[in-house]
This record gives sequence, structure tokens and C-alpha cells, in this order.
Amino acid sequence: MGVLALAGCATRPATVPVEPEPDAVLMPEPLDPRDEVFESISLYMSLGDPEAAIAAYEAARQDRPEEPETLVLLSNLYLAVGRVDTANQLLDRVLQQDPDNPGALLNRALIVGFQGDIDAQADLLRSVLEQDPDNVQAHAALGEAYLQQRRLPQAQAAFEAGLERDPDNFVALVGLGNVMLRQNEPAQAEELLVRASEIEPEFPFVWSDLGRSRARQQMFAVAERDLDRAIELQPDFSWHYVDRARIRAERRQFVAAIEDFTTAIELDPDVFLNYSHRARLFVTTGEMEKAYADYRQALALRPDYHAAYGPLGMLTFMREEWSESARFFRRAYEQHDDQYHGFPLLAALAMRKGGDDAGARRYLNSILGQLPRDSLYVDMARFYITPTVDTRILRRIEQENDRMIKAQMYFFMGGHYELRELDRLARTVYLQVEEQRIPQLIESRLATWRLDQRFR
Repeated sequence: MGVLALAGCATRPATVPVEPEPDAVLMPEPLDPRDEVFESISLYMSLGDPEAAIAAYEAARQDRPEEPETLVLLSNLYLAVGRVDTANQLLDRVLQQDPDNPGALLNRALIVGFQGDIDAQADLLRSVLEQDPDNVQAHAALGEAYLQQRRLPQAQAAFEAGLERDPDNFVALVGLGNVMLRQNEPAQAEELLVRASEIEPEFPFVWSDLGRSRARQQMFAVAERDLDRAIELQPDFSWHYVDRARIRAERRQFVAAIEDFTTAIELDPDVFLNYSHRARLFVTTGEMEKAYADYRQALALRPDYHAAYGPLGMLTFMREEWSESARFFRRAYEQHDDQYHGFPLLAALAMRKGGDDAGARRYLNSILGQLPRDSLYVDMARFYITPTVDTRILRRIEQENDRMIKAQMYFFMGGHYELRELDRLARTVYLQVEEQRIPQLIESRLATWRLDQRFR
């Protein structure tokens, strides 16, 4: 679009028509040869053949080869075919003659932005707008630069400035839609992105952004259709499948969501989060070995991925790899000691399952002061350190109003009873865990696993 817009600016300006004298013979006005050149360029570009457009323009450069407008337009054509170095050389020649040439500065800004220097790009675009405040392309590009810098108010102002001058500017519509998404205004984002999709219906990212805006509004069925369209237009882009997988998971289409994450992984196997997302779905569908393999792969790709520690503690517990389970639960607590106080008790139970009662006691004594005071977490830790009569702690669990804490504590009592070979009591308290109806809780999943494995 930018190339054709520049080409249009270079055509001969229209003249004011003059009334012919009576009986005068009207002759066709001679055609400026440059008009034919620009028509050829526009035709080649519309046919998706920028190389032919360059050839047409190179052939017509004999007139005024060093004219700044000529060089700027030619640099635009070279950018369209990815020949950045050649475009840069042309821009150098323009800026040597005219350091403030807005067209050259704009193209140079696009190049430095593509190369990753967003600060330099923004500076160049601001220079363009100082000289040409109505340059819609510069406003839109500046908005994109601000968006990458996460300067949302500035990005919004730049995109809105572009749309004031051209309400149908595609880049500004999509950019402002993204700003609205990041500011949690999905309905406004949807309105902007619908307009953009009507202007450029073959652009895949407008459909993926539109799908995200509708998903935020719980419009999951139509959001999935938007992602279907994005994938149809760009089937080799992994993130479209990621976006659709999330929507399908929200619709509880877990198998289909797993298939989408699998495709995303096949297209881009180095994105650790996709393994983690697929692992969570495997846990939901009960495919624990596949979940274990995915979490392991996520951690191999990103060793500091702390969110995998808790799930891997659970999965290694199910595999009865007690020392590994204890290690993962301990590492999880080191990262989340103010969020989830069940981790140290899970670690201690895994140690006890592995026969390391002394290690479990040492560990619990070391973290006892980190647990919330006067809480069941402290009481259960002390009970694990020195098991006594269980009636007091059971009474406290029965009186607990927080269902999550109650489920956790019943599970820890079940683990204790199993170690003491009190199977009927273990089964009773594991069933109490399920009655709290928090299936996503690690202790709930482990209680159900034990019930299915031994007590059903």
C-alpha cells in the first residue's frame, strides 16, 4: 500500500480546466511519460511482482536519476522485495542532498525499526511529523513503535492522530485495536478490528487479533471461527494455533486444543510454554505420562521455569519417584512460599513415602517459621514432625471454613494413615478431599489418584 501511495504522489498534478473557445477543436492532452511509468509500477505491484516494478522504474530513471522523489520511491520498491541494503544506499544519497527529506526519513525509520532499534525509529518518525504533521503513515508507524515500547497512551495518541487524517488507515486501525486489547477494552478493540478486516480481509493477523478480542468477551464460538480464518490464510504460523487452542480449551474441547498445541510445537519446537500448556491439558484428560514428558521438555528448554516445579512434583509423586517429587515440591515452595503453603507438606510426605522420616522432620523444622502463624499448615507440620493423637487435628480440619485448606489437610491425613497402614481411615479422608470439589488442586488430584489406584 505504501509503494502505491508514494507512486500516486509523484504523478503530474491536475490542472484547472479551461473553457474551450467556440468552434475550437479539442485535442487530447499529451501524456507525461512518467504517468505511464507509474501506471506500470502500480500494475506490477498489484499483481504481486515488485521485481518487475523495480525493472520498470530502473528503465525510466534516465530522465532525472538523482531526483530525491525518484530515489525515495525506488527505495520503497527495494524494501518491498527485502533488499534492505540497496534501499539504505539509495536513502543515503537522498539524505546527503536533503537531510530533512520526509520520505527518506520515513523509509529509514521503517528500516531501523525492522532491524530492532525502536528508539531510533521513533526519533526519525517524530522528525518526519515535525515537517509533515499530516503524514498518516508516519503517525501509524510511530504508534507501532510506541506499542513495542509498551507506551500505550502515546501509541493510542499516535494511532488516533493517523485515523483523524485517514479513518480507513489499516495499520492505525489494527494498532489501535491492539492498544485497546492491552488496556482490557475488548469491545472497542473488536469494533476497530472489524473495520480493519473489511479493508484487508486477506491479512491473517487481523483475524487472530479479532479472535482474541472476542474471546475476551466470552464469544468463544465466533472467536474460534476468526482463528480458523487466520489459519486458513497463514497455516504455517504457530501462534495462530496457540490462540485457537486457548479458545478451544475455554470451550472444554480439550482433545482439539491438544491437537492445536501439537501443531504449534511441530511448527516451532523451541517455545517452552507450548509444552507447558499442552501438559496442563494432558493432566485434565488424565494422560499423566504425556503431561510428565511435556513438563520435562518445558523445563529442559527453560530451566528457570518455576511454574513447572509444582506439577512435576505431583507427577513424580504419581510415578512414586519419591526423592524427585520431594525435590520438585521443595523447589516450588522456594519460589512460591507466600502463595502456596501446601508445597512443604507435600515434600515432607514424599520424603516419608520414600522412607526418609528424619529428612522430612529436618525439612519441616527448617521452614516452620515461614508458615502462617496459628494455621492448620503449622499444626499439620508439627503433627508430621511428632505424630500424636490425631483427634485434635481432625477436629480442627472439620471446623475449617476454607474448602481449599480443608481439602489439603484431609489429603495429608490420608497420606499419614496410609503410612500407618490404616487403609479404612485413609480412604475415608481421601473421599473427604473429593467432597470439597476443588479438582484442580494438587492434593485433590493426588487423592483421586490414590482412590482410583487402591481404594475404589
